[in-house]
Amino acid sequence: MAIKATDLFKLVSLSYPSATDDGYFVQENRISEADNTYYQRICFVNHRGGTIAYGFDQKHDRHPLLSPDQQWLAFLSQASDKTTQVFLQAVNGGTAKQFSAEKEGVSYFRWQADSQALFIQTTVGAKPKKTDKQWPQPVTVSRVPYKLNGVGLLPEHVAYELRVQRLRQKTSRLVMGREHEFEVGAISPDGQTLAFTAERLPDDPNDFSQATYLLNLADQQVTMVNDQLPQAALSPEAFSADGKQLLLVGSDNHLPNVSQSHLWHYDLATKTLQDVADDIDFDIPGHVNGDFQQDLSEKVADFATADYYLTIGFDHGKTSLYAGGPDEQLTPLIGGRRHVTDYALTPDHHGVVFTESTMTVPSRLSYFDLATEEEHVIYDPNRRVTRDMGLVTPQTFNFQRDGFEIEGWYFPPQQATASHPAILYVHGGPAVGYGYTFFHEMQFLAAQGYGVICPNPRGGLGYGEAFTAAVIKHYGQGDYEDCMASVDEALKLDTTIDPDRLYVAGGSYGGFMTNWIVTHTHRFKAAVTQRSIANWLSMYGTSDIGYFFTPWELEGKWTGDLSDVKSLWDFSPLAHIDFAQTPTLVMHSENDQRCPIGQGEEFYIGLKLHGVDTKFMRFPNATHELSRSGLPNLRLARLAALVDWFKTHSATEESHQA
Repeated sequence: MAIKATDLFKLVSLSYPSATDDGYFVQENRISEADNTYYQRICFVNHRGGTIAYGFDQKHDRHPLLSPDQQWLAFLSQASDKTTQVFLQAVNGGTAKQFSAEKEGVSYFRWQADSQALFIQTTVGAKPKKTDKQWPQPVTVSRVPYKLNGVGLLPEHVAYELRVQRLRQKTSRLVMGREHEFEVGAISPDGQTLAFTAERLPDDPNDFSQATYLLNLADQQVTMVNDQLPQAALSPEAFSADGKQLLLVGSDNHLPNVSQSHLWHYDLATKTLQDVADDIDFDIPGHVNGDFQQDLSEKVADFATADYYLTIGFDHGKTSLYAGGPDEQLTPLIGGRRHVTDYALTPDHHGVVFTESTMTVPSRLSYFDLATEEEHVIYDPNRRVTRDMGLVTPQTFNFQRDGFEIEGWYFPPQQATASHPAILYVHGGPAVGYGYTFFHEMQFLAAQGYGVICPNPRGGLGYGEAFTAAVIKHYGQGDYEDCMASVDEALKLDTTIDPDRLYVAGGSYGGFMTNWIVTHTHRFKAAVTQRSIANWLSMYGTSDIGYFFTPWELEGKWTGDLSDVKSLWDFSPLAHIDFAQTPTLVMHSENDQRCPIGQGEEFYIGLKLHGVDTKFMRFPNATHELSRSGLPNLRLARLAALVDWFKTHSATEESHQA
């Protein structure tokens, strides 16, 4: 039996693990075919692997957080008025009840150290005001950036509030209000200090620093942690048990969009900030490219003891949990060929409960003993489903080009044949990377009879800062050659690939690269370009990140404009459209703010006017995240159209025999 597109509805991803003395809580993320949406529920898993459902409605229950005394489980869910609120449920069972009642809902919450109250983040004024007439009204914007992919227009003139509500009270009281967004990242063990992050200069559209601040609840004094590194972008992660140390994650921003994110240590007594990962050359936490994991906590670092900490890191396709200390280099603790997706320390700090994925394991819950370094699987909700799917284990390939190691993965067809087609699939970013995580689309394509070539060309993560920087000011050059060389490596790896039936696909940066490939070579029989970039000149002012991403990537500068029209146009695939011959399916989401649909429109029209076989597939109610978290029916339609396009444009019998 082969994996199908609709198997997305059978598979479960796990996130937000936590531990009690009696077992483990975890969030299950499911996709509903009947309701065409995504649901979350909370489960308690005992030490034997048995599960009990917790939560309010088992559909919208998410982000479970145990109270420090392990008596209460707090989580977010949907209230009767459709707002997101905090709900509480006793750990020993009972009915979950709504706790908060914020008018515009809750975006974030944290337990107070004494387990008797919750800090709650909310906004005031973000909801559109109701008018007597339900006719469309004009909207005026005055800030930059003013929109965000997946959100749309950003609200203006709103208040961002941190409030506190005690367990026996029905209302909250204001702790801190700010006119710009912020997020609480850590609370000191004595409950007297909050660490939060916010843009340092929020009114300056050309400043990309992000500061960590400490709020003293006793006197309301706010101090900046990284005042000696004002250009840095740092976020707080955790206080030590004695409250004297703070872990942060982020970059010193010495290079735009290239500087690695590292783990930082702050001593509250001496006010000393130190990069504790300055001797490594990988990203913390990094980002592995995939389409299956949903709603992760994004927890990065924590203290196991006062001088021993844990952090997520990404290196050569592996997303591992690293351990280190003030005098100990970060080394993999939970490593290997896998993706550690989420984790939490046990209450006694003797172990780690974590969720993980591999290329053939969608998601499961495991335990690691810090003393014995032994681990075991606690709960695998997908085991019975995947055992009959015939999932393939990709082969790794490596080669050297221009002093760089180029690594990639090759998914062979599920059923071996004497001759078969193959797809070069270029990832987005470019500052991400393929790696050891479950990728539904690649497994599906392998089940359809395709070999799938997934390279990590220069510009991505996982191979050092110089590797990431190599694409800056050089889009479509060395990265293009890396992709072409990866196809050659795959042909050597699998001699049953038919070189006359090669296809190319990609999204975002991978869409740019697909556009670049079809305007620079006729090697591929057909192409599918998704959420792509075709014209850097129009991308500059229409993308939610265009005005800064464009100079970052094409000029290596923090800021820029359209004065260098020639360079921006030369980097644009549309400038080379007269070379294109490859039949190309253009896919684009209508609500994509990252790579606006105009990019797809321009490339489609360019292809059409040059006589290239092309179609334009538009996805309504979809954003840049279509392939990862878009409406399920649209995700299925996208996969079906991609395969249909390649089948329609398979090589002719004559060329195949030649």
